[in-house]
Amino acid sequence: MKRTLTFLLVTLMLVGLIAGCTPDTADTTDTSADDTSTAADDTSSADTSSDDASGDDTAAAYDPLEHPIGFTMALKSHPVVQIMIAGFLNRAEELGYEPKLYAPDDWDIPKAYDLMEAGIVQHKIEGMVVYIFDDSVNQYIKKLSDDGIYVVTGHTKVDEGTIPGLSAWAACDADAYGRAAARAIGEQIGGVGTVAVTEGSFNPTEDAAAAGFADEMSIAYPDVVVLDPIEEGFDTPTAIDRATAIIQANPDIAGAFSTTGAGPSTWAGAQENTGKQICAIAMDYSRVNLDLVAEGKIYAVVAQPLYAEFALCAEMLDTLLRGGEVEYNNLLEAPLVTTDNIDEYYTVLEKVEEAFEKLNN
Repeated sequence: MKRTLTFLLVTLMLVGLIAGCTPDTADTTDTSADDTSTAADDTSSADTSSDDASGDDTAAAYDPLEHPIGFTMALKSHPVVQIMIAGFLNRAEELGYEPKLYAPDDWDIPKAYDLMEAGIVQHKIEGMVVYIFDDSVNQYIKKLSDDGIYVVTGHTKVDEGTIPGLSAWAACDADAYGRAAARAIGEQIGGVGTVAVTEGSFNPTEDAAAAGFADEMSIAYPDVVVLDPIEEGFDTPTAIDRATAIIQANPDIAGAFSTTGAGPSTWAGAQENTGKQICAIAMDYSRVNLDLVAEGKIYAVVAQPLYAEFALCAEMLDTLLRGGEVEYNNLLEAPLVTTDNIDEYYTVLEKVEEAFEKLNN
């Protein structure tokens, strides 16, 4: 398998992560491409079995340590991103691999690709999870595949054939969880009032969630006025100021839906600034977000299956490397987390924290 990649120069992309991931302001340098990731024991909800990928003789002869796999991501310092990373690391280790992580601490996409390029050569990578930041990643996925490296992705739905070289994806449906959030907020506010929508950035995943939210609200609660989405951005004080301005400009505001992982802090801060209580739903079960739900400052967060998506990515690479086949489309559920079911998500976070404690030691 050819191991050397020649990368095109990439213009720095300071755009938002997909729903549930918000860039951090940290500018610390990343661990080098020779990062060897370690992870805590975990049980994945995905059903793919490495032993089922091939016959008993082949499975017995296959040694995962001889077939290195890796994960390319950015913003490793962000708690939401860490959930994704831990899902991959933990499951890969369970399957017998020593997974490699190529991820800068900050939102530096070119650095992530540089780390991946060096790591593929150094570690002789045969399977990669590549996060899809935007369409510019397509050329890299194709190049990896052309060099004989299996590539899968998580957290983004991809129509088959639109990204040459991509073997499979695992993600949830942004439109579906946007609609679920609309029904929940509509019920909580009694079907009247104004509701705001904010996005970390305007990107396909967040746009789909926002559009699904607005459409479902118009169907289920037609008397609710849904404001046009605005970008809250990725600087927390700025985001809170923008949400505060929305509340102040709309005296009848009753709810808010944020499609990004910092949204709970944004809308909790805006409520504190204005002294106005609203029903807010945002993204992701990071510890700070769960705490805001537990404290009643946010009604709910959408539990994008961040951990499960990337655990499944590890399983799919294992299956492919053993000569098996995987489904291209792998759609997972994204339930709402309220005080009723919050404990199970705190349990997942314990696994994430254990994984990163090992990674950093």
